[in-house]
Amino acid sequence: MRRSDPIVALVAGLLLAGAAQAGGLVAWSDADLGIAAQVPQGWVSDTMPGGGVLFSAPGIDPHKAPHVALRAHADNRSDLDAAHDQLLRAILLDGETVLSDDQGTAGFAIRSQDAFGKVTLHQTERLDCASGALLASVQTDYPAGMAAQMAPLLAQVPATLTCR
Repeated sequence: MRRSDPIVALVAGLLLAGAAQAGGLVAWSDADLGIAAQVPQGWVSDTMPGGGVLFSAPGIDPHKAPHVALRAHADNRSDLDAAHDQLLRAILLDGETVLSDDQGTAGFAIRSQDAFGKVTLHQTERLDCASGALLASVQTDYPAGMAAQMAPLLAQVPATLTCR
């Protein structure tokens, strides 16, 4: 590693974080998924294998960039307690630290941090849409070093998840 690599990465991260926060959130919706949300302006989107859309902060290594992932599928009264427990076990087996764990009748949210400092929020909720019930999820993640810039921006996204 060259001496300048950490400095270049830090400057790029600060520029990216500032641009992402300054851009704010914009409306997004997907007819196939049946959901809508507010997502960071200017972020690159891509379809995920198995369905869903991934938004990534531009101009940074995709493995280190902040992300927003949105998924939804028809809900046949899924057992949210079992889904919560399964996700919680997976997070703990990955060696992550659980920062918060909130569970209600319509869904749950688990925030965790991995050994490398990446902070992740997994939120799943049941939406009663005109077209039928959906089980929708939003996942946000960002490196801990970008928390001051990304946390306020990405904290707004889950509350904007609605039916399309």
